[in-house]
Amino acid sequence: MNPARTLRALAGAVWLACAWPGAAANGQGGQGTAAARIDGAPLLAFSVETSWRIARAADPAARRGATLDALIANRLLADAARKRFGEAVLSTGQRVGFARDVAIDDQLVSTLRTLYGAEMEQDLRRLPGAGLDSLLHPQAVSEAALDGVFGKPGVLQLDLNLDTAQLAQADKLVLLRFALPHGGDGSITLGDVYRRQNVQGRVALFARERNFMQRQARVQVAARYVLDWSRRRFGTDAVADLRRVLADQGDVQAMLRLHGMGDDQHAGSRLLDQLASQVSPAQVRDWYQRHREDFVRIERVRARHIRLPDEATARTVSAALAAGADFATLARRHSVAPSAAAGGALGWVRHEGRPGWLAQLVFAQAEGKASVPVRTPAPPDAQAPWEIVLVEQRVLGYQEANSESVRYVASRALAREMAAAQLAALRAQLLRKARIDITAAGTASAGPA
Repeated sequence: MNPARTLRALAGAVWLACAWPGAAANGQGGQGTAAARIDGAPLLAFSVETSWRIARAADPAARRGATLDALIANRLLADAARKRFGEAVLSTGQRVGFARDVAIDDQLVSTLRTLYGAEMEQDLRRLPGAGLDSLLHPQAVSEAALDGVFGKPGVLQLDLNLDTAQLAQADKLVLLRFALPHGGDGSITLGDVYRRQNVQGRVALFARERNFMQRQARVQVAARYVLDWSRRRFGTDAVADLRRVLADQGDVQAMLRLHGMGDDQHAGSRLLDQLASQVSPAQVRDWYQRHREDFVRIERVRARHIRLPDEATARTVSAALAAGADFATLARRHSVAPSAAAGGALGWVRHEGRPGWLAQLVFAQAEGKASVPVRTPAPPDAQAPWEIVLVEQRVLGYQEANSESVRYVASRALAREMAAAQLAALRAQLLRKARIDITAAGTASAGPA
């Protein structure tokens, strides 16, 4: 059982990839209508069509009905996750340093711009300046005004957060004025820019990087244009519903992470730790028997080595071995180790305790082929011998069932299976209890090209 794959299927998450289709959609009529109602609340056709288009970019065989099912499951799971954990906990571990709403807004704008950007560009080319630049009016901000927000320059800042008074001052400093093509004059203030930054962005603001401030202001105007265009094209409700779909997806992914089901299998999870602590020794033994082949290790190897006094000699001997010379003969002739007389024989080297440096080197080599020369660990300027090793035979075995490494791996794997079962049960329960009505728009097969 692959818990991560299982949970993705259980959640029905529609994973928004970076490789979007470039063609614009045709015929978006009816996108403000409901494709389904979940406990009376609508899930709009626009969200289904957009998500289906994204799904087909990754899998051309993706079905619209499966996409709709996924969005319904995500809506229910996300609501349950928000009630159980709260938005603050769910946002932990997502786009580092960005506020939750900022991350969702950015994803919404990116999705709309990528899917419908060609049409937006066509509209922009009809403007007098053939672009947004003709509608932008940068504003000068004095050093004194920046002092009122960030304090005097050159002072070490231990906190990159603005307090209430500083933020109020930042809201008065206009960086850019603009006029959207279809109305909606407005401005971007320093406060607007500050609120949408992560730690790196705030460092740039506190460093008074004016070019950065203006770039970020322009980014916000571009985002407002994308949202304005989309609302006029598809409707305000449709865009708001797509934003909620993206929020649902993010919260379901966050819930998977909290259950140890995220893409990073080694990330910490308190819930997974609790489940792992409940795994019994009998369960570990049973899991070990079913996955014994995962714990194959080298038990012992029969090996030889040649110890050389310097790199030059080591390279010469290595070249002779590569040309077909006998390892034991060269060991007797050149090795400075006590084993030289025995042709460099180390006998059987066993994998016990914490192997020494030479044993680790031996265990790392393939059978039947001499290693390259390896310098013995020593400070850079110290005189150190070089080693060439040959593994003549290796014997494989298994880690002990009662070893700590087996216990750890087995308990974590079993905990993920338990977490997967819990979430599967939650999903089934939510779907069973919810009142789900699929409309005619939900069953339609037509969608974006």
